[in-house]
Amino acid sequence: MEEGTRTEMTKGLSVRDLTVRYGKREILHGMTLSTMQPGKVTALLGPNGSGKSSFLRAIAGLTPSTGYVGFDGRDLSSLPIGMRARVAAYLPQTLPPMVHLQVLEAVMVARRAGENVAAEQALRDSIEILEKIGIDNLALRYLDELSGGQRQLVGLAQALVRRPEMLLLDEPLSALDLRYQFAVMEVVRRETQARGIVTLLVVHDLNIALQRADDVVYMRDGRLLGQGVVMEVTTPEMLADVYGVQTRLEVCPRGLPHVLVDGVV
Repeated sequence: MEEGTRTEMTKGLSVRDLTVRYGKREILHGMTLSTMQPGKVTALLGPNGSGKSSFLRAIAGLTPSTGYVGFDGRDLSSLPIGMRARVAAYLPQTLPPMVHLQVLEAVMVARRAGENVAAEQALRDSIEILEKIGIDNLALRYLDELSGGQRQLVGLAQALVRRPEMLLLDEPLSALDLRYQFAVMEVVRRETQARGIVTLLVVHDLNIALQRADDVVYMRDGRLLGQGVVMEVTTPEMLADVYGVQTRLEVCPRGLPHVLVDGVV
């Protein structure tokens, strides 16, 4: 009973004293966050150079770091890199070089990576995720024929089809048009809730974050400035501290919050 209770208490992603250095330069300065819960989308927000990408890479185990990163009570640093990659699917801002491979094949490869999955099951799962994202029409296209935005969508499909426990997305909307930005956020939100996974994503559009994320983490200069439920943490004072701008927070007739920037502090 005690063991079960302890596991329940540590459900989700825990980060304590996380520090990242590149040579002598310290990028993240001992960040400690409240546990990020399954089924929630957390947006990482802050100006360029805040350390958001370094934070995601440290969680994924791709950047050397010190401190504690735990998931469901497991110390992720103690896991072999292959097992850690199965727990956390990471989609970088800059995608790997293009290869002459069909989209469906690329997603199937991702589905079978590190798992003994039959080809038929991988095919079904891959078609299903392409349909959910709305790019099943690209299934037989080659990766090196696609636009940057289309490749970004394929990268998201490859991350989701792996069925991770944690999804780490570094600016997944940066190359997408307005329609796909909102469509992708809806897919990410829906899959996060349905699968009970922890999702962290870096975005620069404050209004998309406020309207589509559950929680936010505000960072500046490698330090945590605020964390919590979107509209409980987001205030004009917080945005002034983080971005150095004067803002107003308003709610549209549909009840959705949005930020208006009046000037710099």
